[in-house]
Amino acid sequence: MVLLWRVLLLIFTVQPIPSNDAFGYDGAVVNFLHGGRYCNPSLALVFPISGTEVYATYPPLYQLALLGWMKLFGTGVISAMTLHLALFAVSGLLTVGIVSSFFPATTGYSLVVLLLFGLTFDDRPESLAYVFGLCALWLAARQIKETGLRPGAAIGLLLALLLGLYTSVIVGAYFFGAGFLACAAACLWRRNWCWLAPFIGAAALFGAITFSLAKLEPLWWAGFMESARQQSVLTTGFHLPHAAELLKLIRTAPVFLLALAILPLVARRRKEIFAQESAWLALATGVFVMGWILLALSVTLLAANYVSYTIFTQILLAAGLLALVQKHFPRRERLLRAALLACVLLVSVRALGMTTWGTACAWKNSYQSAQAVLRVELEPFAKSDQPVLISSAYLYCAADLGLKHPIHCDWYFDHANWTNQAELAALIRYQPPKLLLTQFDYYRSFTSPLAALRQHPELAEIQVRNLAGVRPPDAIPLLQRVVQHLSWAPVIVDLNWKKPPP
Repeated sequence: MVLLWRVLLLIFTVQPIPSNDAFGYDGAVVNFLHGGRYCNPSLALVFPISGTEVYATYPPLYQLALLGWMKLFGTGVISAMTLHLALFAVSGLLTVGIVSSFFPATTGYSLVVLLLFGLTFDDRPESLAYVFGLCALWLAARQIKETGLRPGAAIGLLLALLLGLYTSVIVGAYFFGAGFLACAAACLWRRNWCWLAPFIGAAALFGAITFSLAKLEPLWWAGFMESARQQSVLTTGFHLPHAAELLKLIRTAPVFLLALAILPLVARRRKEIFAQESAWLALATGVFVMGWILLALSVTLLAANYVSYTIFTQILLAAGLLALVQKHFPRRERLLRAALLACVLLVSVRALGMTTWGTACAWKNSYQSAQAVLRVELEPFAKSDQPVLISSAYLYCAADLGLKHPIHCDWYFDHANWTNQAELAALIRYQPPKLLLTQFDYYRSFTSPLAALRQHPELAEIQVRNLAGVRPPDAIPLLQRVVQHLSWAPVIVDLNWKKPPP
């Protein structure tokens, strides 16, 4: 049902619209297939290596998969969206396969699969990393279930862990930790420490390969560090969770909170529960512990967006809670199912918005009409060296038109030295004659710098044309953090500069 919903949503409304950083990961492959170098010119202002020489801001495996896909299906935005739908389908089926293969067959798990409605932003390399991570968890659970370490399965597990790490370091590390902790729990039961060998081998190989690449290809490493300095995961230093971060955690990973509430019950009967030595219990334990490590770090040290990386493992944890309660607390099963239904509704808020509000936006401003407007606005710049700031979702069209100087609207100023006036100073420095923005980017990032620029009429005249036929939730402050990015309608900002750049 979830997969059918995603397919129909893509066909009839062309959603989910690629988010603000999607082209940052896709642009190098698009540029290469258009006859350019393997680099992303839209990032060149902030990432000169990845923007002009070789793309190295992220591990390379997603780009290899994207290259093969776009060779077959083209470099357009629909091609990229279809790839991520296919990866979502594979990850979803792997998740269902893990539940049906290793969790008790007597428990009905249809309810927990509906948690997949919570994944509505999946246009980053993490889409492929989930596939490798779930394969690793499958193989880890299999070796626990079979009580021994088979060489073929061990090699497969080692490769899945490595592939995950070289697709997305954070997601790869998360699944590595969940699988390692699951096997460690099983080792404590059976004293079979050989189950940890694939993890030790993968960690050693990852370190050795990365060190060798840094020495043999210093330009690649310099490009990676160039990106790390701009968007380090250590964004703010350690801090107590903010209200917005806690809200994101509650909306995105409510099953982990539910498991935390059930933990006292489990602690009281831990000897009886953990005497089972089952693969599903070890897997649920590893997911719970590693999930909370990631969630705690996301709201205190890392970026809050990382809470969404638990989405597929949240389903495994929910299945584990159902099996646990059915076996040991049967009187509470109905209450747990009601709580899980509440979790499904909570994570599905944006999915409901995409289905209703997003459909209304698509009816008034379709993908096709938005592309027609973009082509009209961008064609005058196809042979011009003037810079144009463009949202990620529109940069695929700009690449097809052969725009000479596109600028990713998220990366036109130095994030490493971000000040209150950084955006305004960058606009004045580069003096783009036009901004082509999604509703999300306009209301999230550009209303303030444009308002500041209006305070200096001696510098530029500003004309804003918002083509939205239906007011999107991005335009409503109370809903901006709840339901986002549902409209293809562009916001076109024309800037008539009166003074030459400084």
